[in-house]
Amino acid sequence: MFDYIRCSYPLPLEGANAHTYQTKDAPAQFCDIYEIREDGTLWHEAYDIEDQSNPDAKGIERIFGTCAHVNQRWEPVNFTGEIRFYDFSKDTLEGPGEGWIEWSAYFIKGKLKCLELIEDRK
Repeated sequence: MFDYIRCSYPLPLEGANAHTYQTKDAPAQFCDIYEIREDGTLWHEAYDIEDQSNPDAKGIERIFGTCAHVNQRWEPVNFTGEIRFYDFSKDTLEGPGEGWIEWSAYFIKGKLKCLELIEDRK
């Protein structure tokens, strides 16, 4: 799977902070949400899982709500390693068209130490 990551830390390309990126390098790998805050710290939207399904539902509808997210909260992540995050967009940073943007962020104990633009293909 993958996770989503938003970046409030100033990225050195105009408009790059407006993207919601994907990553396969974050710990959860279950379509969770991460955030790199303005101060360079890594945060994860944690939650508890609860079964809120309808026991009277029929067919495929029986699984709806089985893994509902409850008690959502933001927690800091004590992560050391590289997280690559990227976005494919029909609207690039320079206007309409197809493009790919990819970043590499290296963290030590949850604090951003190095950020590099890997690719900005319009």
